Amino acid sequence: EVLCLASLTLEPHEPRLWDAMADWIRTGSMLVSVQRLKNLSASFPRGAARLPELSRVAIDEAKDARWRSLTRAGARNHSVTHKPVKSRSAGPSIATGPALTLRLRSVFGISVKADLLAFLLGSERRATVSGAAATLGYGAPAVFRALQDFNAADILRTWGGPGAAEYWVDPARWEALLGGREQIAPWGFWCERIALACDVAEWEETKGGRVASEYARGVALRNVVEKHRAALARAFDQHTTVPDTAAVADWKAFFDILARQIEAAG
Repeated sequence: EVLCLASLTLEPHEPRLWDAMADWIRTGSMLVSVQRLKNLSASFPRGAARLPELSRVAIDEAKDARWRSLTRAGARNHSVTHKPVKSRSAGPSIATGPALTLRLRSVFGISVKADLLAFLLGSERRATVSGAAATLGYGAPAVFRALQDFNAADILRTWGGPGAAEYWVDPARWEALLGGREQIAPWGFWCERIALACDVAEWEETKGGRVASEYARGVALRNVVEKHRAALARAFDQHTTVPDTAAVADWKAFFDILARQIEAAG
């Protein structure tokens, strides 16, 4: 869902993204959570506005009626500006590390438990109930109930007391089943990073070229990042500090770190 929303935002920078994404949806829509798309769309510029276009592909090409709720009022005559989808692949390859969430969904169905397990396996740090719920786009009660079920099944590790408990799953216990450590993508809290990258790219495209001075540019970047600060605090460890200055050099260094983290997680 995050990749879909990011692709809709970044398509103006790389038009081929639409062809790749639409072809993927044509064959893999049944593995996508429509509700999670809705829940996360507000975190991405253009996310909610562009979802009707993507939903039309799922409805017309994949015959997946679940997506009808994402069209404007479910209208059958919603106009789409893109060309018909070209068949470019035989379908998603889910037995790979980057597709761990889809792999677990194919076994357990589209559910909070499948997504939560993939998240915990791919997180290099412990997670709280609220942190896991926020990054996954689910409600905290649903995440809490899933964690309790995981705990009862003895696949969960817990640290701390009931008021501030943190949870994690030992990936070593799953490596043999999944085919090795390389089959567990270390994405963890990557949604926060991608959402920030999309917001910065959107600002650069729409307003960045009109900023005259370096100081004004630094202030503008700080304002863009400000609404993501709480999410980034959840996503980053103590070794990564989000700048709070108007110095463009500081923001460039931070964005370089962010780019390397995204590249490593991919």
